[in-house]
Amino acid sequence: MKTRTIERLDLLAAETENQLLESIRKHNETLRQIAYQRTVLAEYRERLAETWRHGGVVRAGEVLRASRFADASHAAETAVDALERQANAHLDHAVQNLAQVQERRRGLDEAQRKGEVRAERNAEQRRERLEPWRPLEPNK
Repeated sequence: MKTRTIERLDLLAAETENQLLESIRKHNETLRQIAYQRTVLAEYRERLAETWRHGGVVRAGEVLRASRFADASHAAETAVDALERQANAHLDHAVQNLAQVQERRRGLDEAQRKGEVRAERNAEQRRERLEPWRPLEPNK
């Protein structure tokens, strides 16, 4: 493969690598946000449970709202679980693709290095062919 072609392929692979790294960063950020959402839900449930545990007086309207929130929080947790599974799947896929692109770049680097060695060897042989032939002088 020509050196110029290898350079272009490496440039494309580097661009793909950068896109995958950005994708991985976004998926990691999504997972951090999911962890934060879980914490908020857990803290609110805990505060709600504390109200009931201490036997405080609670109005019927508050109980109804708390019940609705508890139901909604369970639905939200189910949605968060699905989002987390999806983000993890995308993250795994992006990491696998990144490994493939990095392997491809290593192969291109090796091909580039071999091409440079080959070009240098060819240039040296050309120089030798262009030099006028002279017999070796005997040692004096």
